[in-house]
Amino acid sequence: MKIYKFGGASLCSADRIRKVSESIADALKHERIVVVVSALKGVTDRLLDTANRASSGDAGYRALAAELEKLHLGIIDELFSSNPPRELSEEAQSELDELHDILHGIFLLRELSDRSSAMVQSFGERLSALIVSAWLNRSGISAARVDGRELIVTEAASLEARVDLALSKEKIMARLSPEGELPVVTGYIAASPDGLLTTLGRGGSDYTATILAAALEASEVWIWTDVDGFFSADPKRVPDACVLPYISYTEAMELSHAGARILHPLAVQPAMKAKIPIVIKNAFNPSAPGTRVEGEVKGDATRRRQVTGLTSINKVALLSLSGSGMVGVPGIASRLFTCLARHRINIIFISQASSEQSISLAISPAQAAGARSVLEEEFHSEIAARQIDSIAVRRNLCMIAVVGNNMSGHPGVSAKLFETLGKNGINVIAVAQGANEMNISTVVESHNEDKALNCIHESFFLSRRKVHLFLAGTGTIAKSLIGQIGAHRRTLSEELNLDLVVAGMANTRSIAYAEGGIDLEGWQDALRSREGFEGIGGYLDFIREKNLHNTIFVDCTASADVAALYPELLHSNISVATANKLGMAGPWPLYSSIREAERQSTARFLYETNVGAGLPIINTLNDLKNSGDRIRCIEGVLSGTLSFIFNELRGGGRFSEIVRRAKEAGFTEPDPRDDLSGADFARKFLILGRELGYELEYSDVVCESLVPEALRGEMPTEEFLERLGEVDGGYAEAMEKAALEGMTISYTGEIRDGKATIGVRQVPLSSPLAGLNGSENMVVFTTDRYFDTPLVVKGPGAGGEVTAGGVFADILRLAGYLV
Repeated sequence: MKIYKFGGASLCSADRIRKVSESIADALKHERIVVVVSALKGVTDRLLDTANRASSGDAGYRALAAELEKLHLGIIDELFSSNPPRELSEEAQSELDELHDILHGIFLLRELSDRSSAMVQSFGERLSALIVSAWLNRSGISAARVDGRELIVTEAASLEARVDLALSKEKIMARLSPEGELPVVTGYIAASPDGLLTTLGRGGSDYTATILAAALEASEVWIWTDVDGFFSADPKRVPDACVLPYISYTEAMELSHAGARILHPLAVQPAMKAKIPIVIKNAFNPSAPGTRVEGEVKGDATRRRQVTGLTSINKVALLSLSGSGMVGVPGIASRLFTCLARHRINIIFISQASSEQSISLAISPAQAAGARSVLEEEFHSEIAARQIDSIAVRRNLCMIAVVGNNMSGHPGVSAKLFETLGKNGINVIAVAQGANEMNISTVVESHNEDKALNCIHESFFLSRRKVHLFLAGTGTIAKSLIGQIGAHRRTLSEELNLDLVVAGMANTRSIAYAEGGIDLEGWQDALRSREGFEGIGGYLDFIREKNLHNTIFVDCTASADVAALYPELLHSNISVATANKLGMAGPWPLYSSIREAERQSTARFLYETNVGAGLPIINTLNDLKNSGDRIRCIEGVLSGTLSFIFNELRGGGRFSEIVRRAKEAGFTEPDPRDDLSGADFARKFLILGRELGYELEYSDVVCESLVPEALRGEMPTEEFLERLGEVDGGYAEAMEKAALEGMTISYTGEIRDGKATIGVRQVPLSSPLAGLNGSENMVVFTTDRYFDTPLVVKGPGAGGEVTAGGVFADILRLAGYLV
């Protein structure tokens, strides 16, 4: 035989009750069953709300009671086509009249005792069992409602009463005969030895089912609910969560105690003791295999995952007792737990410092004030003597539990857990792990619950890891970057198990967001007005509000306002990949604050494209430094525009004509003076100087401007280009003079002895700097190791595609760090 328990979601309408009846009829073709039912979905909460209204003197309770009556009578009318059996109508009305009388008494007394609360809550199961049994009889199945008070004996406490399993077994065996009518048992409710109604706690119908199963020696217990089984995590919070085909009894208990609401925490114990499997089935999807809860199956390779599942309790308060007077004093913990037990305060989590100086407890926030009060009374003398500090209560917390039988004896589980939380900037406030090593529980701030669940789940359950990108700017670099990500996402997924998700992007006017990823083919259509999130500060607030795990901020702008927020991003534990030079080449205080923020946070800051676009200059420089090499000198050409101009000069041609050609080819800014001033070149050398450890400001870089002094005033660009011919002779003369000495001229920079200089200078024809072509960039490192033959990094140093490629590479480095 089997026990079939149907939850409230399975009984939420007349149609669902018909479906339940069909499932029961199918089961009866093969075996005997006992049916246990919960209240209709949401009814227990509504009954309790109605009782609370009545106890507060709010006459509005009558309207709530009338709605509950209408709900149940409406389902009866729909099931029986407005012609229910007279006996059913009379019994239902009798139950409802009794409920109204009790509520009226509560209203008159303005008091809701535990006994009255238990009585009011019991009507949900009593009415649902009445309706289900009546419909089964109408469907041709001989059934009878059985009140749980006739079967299960508990202590005298009205709410969450402890069960006397021995007495309950006697009653169950005597009342439920092997043959005869199909029992439809009210779950959740029981009775004390003197016959007073008690309850088994919320979700207690599961417990009823397993108590019956153990007493009747059933082969299985089937828990029919509205989900496909136990999931690796709550699928409402973790979209990638998967159904677990099997879990052990102990894992089910741990998950249930730690917040998984699919099974009552105590329900596992009777089944485990009697070695009866529990099967979780979806009443809305009966063909799904569900989850089987049973003992360990040794040698099954499919069940060797270290972590079975994770769950959370999203509202807890952390109560802390601490003080030097606790150290080495016997009995402190005993007094603490005895005091809380005496006042029926449930402890969810316990953590104690090895120094014995503090004990932290997670409890329900509703009990926090009461717990603090009774403990302050219990430890009044120690607090007065300052041996123990005042009882501290911290709210707005959640508890996350990582559960798995196979965690025991496997090194690295805790390391992986705390590493993934740390890299996502999630602070662990308290932690506890049992000696059996099958549960690691952590307390974190409530606003980080979803983020923590998702990053932990990915670490332990998924081979493919997700990284969320938020882009600032939608210009040339961003467009190229989006194209490159779109073209390579499949390759990254297949070869690196990496899922790059562009979750957000924004420019000065618009914003787009999709947690699952913006469509990279039509991303322009996704942009919407930035109402409510104006400015870069608004965008940062938006990113922090979404609080996604594995987040990278990608700056594709040239905005000083965006760069100014880098420290705040890093302090928010959001890693940054940037093509914007105005952070690392900004004022020294900004540069210092970026560096300090990176040191203090778990986030990382990458900016390879700040110098040389896609060329590996920053990484090469840092590799040399970190490996102990001494850098004597850095020389280079770090302007694609100026590289093109001087390379063309070496081939013959007038300076002004070459500048005009460069503008027409798109190698310069709209106003070529922006390039000829050398400002961008100077910012790059400023960054390199700072990388070498020199405290430099932009004004410390000696930079020769190629804009003639006479042409530096305001004038139209075309006029400037016309008059630029005035310097053609000077450049021709300089080229001739250099050639006579076996040299050529180049616009280059040098960092030596803490000084950075940039300008036109003669270089030997044998120098790597004289061998550039087109708009190539080059950096030459002269070091102790690379002294006779300097290390050269050379290649295209400008352009949207090249720069985007460098940013893409930085994103992949950050992704590798995060996951």
